[in-house]
Amino acid sequence: MKKIFILFILAVLCSCSKNDRLVYDSGMHDIYYPVVKDGRDSVFVSLLTADGVLTTTVDVKLLGDTLLAPAKFKVEVVKEKTDAVEGVHYEKLPEYYEFPAGEFVYKMPVNLIKGDKGITEEAVSLTLRLVGTSDLGVAYVDRAEIRLIIADMVKMPEGTGYYGDMTAFKKLFGEYSRKKHEMIIEMTGHDFWDGNYGSYGGVYGIAYEMEYYTPYARKLYKIITQNEIKDENGNIMQGWMVP
Repeated sequence: MKKIFILFILAVLCSCSKNDRLVYDSGMHDIYYPVVKDGRDSVFVSLLTADGVLTTTVDVKLLGDTLLAPAKFKVEVVKEKTDAVEGVHYEKLPEYYEFPAGEFVYKMPVNLIKGDKGITEEAVSLTLRLVGTSDLGVAYVDRAEIRLIIADMVKMPEGTGYYGDMTAFKKLFGEYSRKKHEMIIEMTGHDFWDGNYGSYGGVYGIAYEMEYYTPYARKLYKIITQNEIKDENGNIMQGWMVP
C-alpha cells in the first residue's frame, strides 16, 4: 500500500511539472493577434481621410517573457482569403517584421493604398497570417490570421448589443444619419475605424473610445441645435441626450 501511495505522489508531481511547462516557459517567445478572439477575425479600416497611402497598424502580442534583443517574424498574405490586390489596395509586405526588445505588444504597420474607385462602393479583404521563425513561434493557430476589411466609404456602425458600435454611436451622437457621420469625420479628421486615435484606435469598437468622442459629441450637439441642418433625407436633425 505504501509503495502504491509513493507511486501516486510521484505521478502527481510529474503531471504538475509537465502541465507547468505547457502553461508557462521562461524561454517561450510566441506571438499572436490579440484582437482575434470570441469569433472575431477581422477589423475594418477606412481610407476616407487618407492621402494616398494610409499606414494602419495591427497589434501583435508576445506570449512569454519580453525579448532581450529584437527578433524577426514573417507575415504572409493568405491568397485564398484575400481579394485585395497588391499595388492597388496595399503595398507589398516586408520580407520580415521585427518585434522590439522589452515590449509585449508590437504595432505592426501595413500600408494601404487609396485610389481604387471600386472600394468606394464595396470593401475588399486582406488576410494576413503570422509565420513562425527560428526567433519567434506562433502561439495559437486560431489567432494567427487576421482579415483587414478595406474600404473608402462611409460605413454605418453595426451592432445593437451593449458594446455594439451602433449602441455606442447613439449614446454619443443620437440617431444615426450619414450626414451626421460625415460631420463627425470632418470634426475629428478621421473615421471611427482609422486605427490612429484614442485608446485603441477603434479596433475594439466605438464603445472603447467613449471618453475620446464625448467632447466631439458635445460640440456636434451645439452645432446641430444652434443651426438648421438637414440630413441626407431632407429632415432637420434634432438634439439628443449628450453624455
